[in-house]
Amino acid sequence: MKNFPYSENELLEIASDFKKHLKDHFDAIKKFCPGLTQEFIYKFKALFYEVQTHPLEPEADPVVKEYEVALDDLASQLNSLFPIFRFYMQKAFPYDSNLWEAYQYCEIEKVMHEYSTLRKCLEGSVKIIDDKRTELRAANCPNPTLNEIVDLSKQISDKHEEYLEYLRNKEFKVKVYQNNLNELFKLMKMVHDAASKCFQNNPEYLKKLTFPPRQTTPQN
Repeated sequence: MKNFPYSENELLEIASDFKKHLKDHFDAIKKFCPGLTQEFIYKFKALFYEVQTHPLEPEADPVVKEYEVALDDLASQLNSLFPIFRFYMQKAFPYDSNLWEAYQYCEIEKVMHEYSTLRKCLEGSVKIIDDKRTELRAANCPNPTLNEIVDLSKQISDKHEEYLEYLRNKEFKVKVYQNNLNELFKLMKMVHDAASKCFQNNPEYLKKLTFPPRQTTPQN
């Protein structure tokens, strides 16, 4: 959560101006804030460059879209095999509907885009294939079809894990970025407060190292 009243672009523009003028006026303003040491300048510049050079990915993240397209394609391939699987399941176990429902394999059409649920469904289907392959083969179920279901299920599981890892990393980067912005604003506030005291009678210098006034929307 951000703790500054500006947009990210606005904050970076102001920070860029501060960075430009900070060194020239640092000796004057540091008397008004004990936290303004030489290390402060290094920290300020390093934080500014970190935020500036590592912007967030856009909201419409193309990588997320690529993962979703890949997962949907794998799920679609699997879905085309399940009518065959269902046919031979019913042929091999005509009176054992509980076996079919136990792992919800027949619900795949409803959860194709709910990847976590789809994976659980497929785990059950693969378990059936592992446990009942002999019976399915005796009912003439094509072995390549069973193997393909197992293989595609593994591909979906692996791709979904990659997707979740990407989302976790992205969430972590967002938190780091937001924390850096908040810390940058905190340092800028120190400069602003010190400059406000130091240059209260010098409007030209005051403008260079203080926050610009916020524009307000006129009330009707």
